[in-house]
Amino acid sequence: MSARGSGPRRGPRFTAPRSRVVDRRQPEQFDPGTLAQLRAQGAAQCLDLGGAEQLPPPPALAQLTYAADAPELTGFAGLPALMKFAYSVGLADRLAGLPLPRKRPQRYPGGKLGEVVVALLAAGLSRVSHVDYVTHDPGLTTALGLERLPDQATLSRFFSAAGAAAVEFGRQVNRAFSRQSVRLPRRPARLVVDADTRVVGVYGKQEGAVRSPRNGGDPQFTFELCTLRDTYDILDGGLLPGVSHPAPLFAARFAALQEQLGGRAQELILCADAAWYAGHILRTIEAADEDRPVAGRYRYAIRAQIRGALRRALAALPESAWRPCAEGCELAEVRVAMREARGPRDHRERRHIVTRTRQPEPATAQVELFPHPRYGYGVIVTNLEWKARAVWAFYNQRATIESVLKEGALGFHMDSLPSARFAGNALFCQLLILAYNVVNQFRRWCLPAEHRQRQVPGLRRLLLAVPGRLEQLAERLVIHVAPQTPAAELLPGVLQALQHWLGGARAPWPAAAG
Repeated sequence: MSARGSGPRRGPRFTAPRSRVVDRRQPEQFDPGTLAQLRAQGAAQCLDLGGAEQLPPPPALAQLTYAADAPELTGFAGLPALMKFAYSVGLADRLAGLPLPRKRPQRYPGGKLGEVVVALLAAGLSRVSHVDYVTHDPGLTTALGLERLPDQATLSRFFSAAGAAAVEFGRQVNRAFSRQSVRLPRRPARLVVDADTRVVGVYGKQEGAVRSPRNGGDPQFTFELCTLRDTYDILDGGLLPGVSHPAPLFAARFAALQEQLGGRAQELILCADAAWYAGHILRTIEAADEDRPVAGRYRYAIRAQIRGALRRALAALPESAWRPCAEGCELAEVRVAMREARGPRDHRERRHIVTRTRQPEPATAQVELFPHPRYGYGVIVTNLEWKARAVWAFYNQRATIESVLKEGALGFHMDSLPSARFAGNALFCQLLILAYNVVNQFRRWCLPAEHRQRQVPGLRRLLLAVPGRLEQLAERLVIHVAPQTPAAELLPGVLQALQHWLGGARAPWPAAAG
């Protein structure tokens, strides 16, 4: 036994160091004449107005008062129209079976909480915790059929209770919902799927986050997406732990794409960046293309990683093989077999489209006697039979997925993950995808042509998050908005378009039927 008093002792209590800067945010600490000095230094005395007269402030501001006596006012007058569309396409039925463990009877079922999160994301709340600011908003409560919205603590428990089954349920809901975007009257010649990933920064300690040099050493998650270029809808995607590589998950993703899009077009083309450049991915797509019972052709255009045999093939290209394709860019072709250290031996030579771009010379003091141009190279591996320049131009249109990722980050606040548990954050991302697809289909079906390409922040300012007054009549609900706003013309037309697609009134937008 250790001697008495020889064990570890409690160290000195930590005391935060006192700041050397005094907090001056309290108005009582300022001199009483400060406001008088600010008034004396007005814009009329500090700016040269060129002889123009400085207008005085409106006299009504002198008697300004506020009164909280209008409980029927809402800041989201357009959201009931969006939720009417969402419920008409089966949002409530799709989320009704969301599996969550029940420790005790709760006021809100899991499916209803999922509907609330979708509505909050569409409304533009930057964090789920901000629901406490709009708990009694009549526009949100009416749109969701609730007396009051659940508070932040209820939503936090909702995400904390989520498990792998709830995340997979959300993924299946999204896959089923996105099938609507390819129900076309005629079978198109081709459909194009773009795949990409995005780094999601993490603030604080969250389960499953990993520090990565790609994110400046900060912890991160990986957000993976597969989008349909023709409609901008998200077909599949979700949150991956840490810096997960998407290539090992390709078999499951490709099987889901075959289920969603198989037979819907004569040709299905997959575009992806270098993260999907792997032998097993190319062989999977080629096997599906060679499988005759499968309806349609399967093609790919994937950014290649320049290494090994491909690097040597590029170095051996003669100067005569290069052809100009754009300003400062040249193009060539090579056929190279992939040599992977792991996996089966693959001797198939595949077509690689190579581009090179002249790089600026480094600013050095030494002058070269025979200067050699410096180039930056890019390679696309493909089984498309098009001309090389057409393949290069087609792949460059893959930037559309960047718009989807940007809208997910800025429009639906992808970076504001609500839970410390990975499963809760993964469920949140599935609901985010669902909210994005609902809004995307809403603006495609119910908005006039000039507003269908408007991203969701602008759509909120124009239509969804506008002030209004609710009037509950005997058998219907009337929402009053200001007559001088764009919403005054758009909202009645949106309802008519929605009734048209549901089998009711005539569509107000002539181009909507196309």
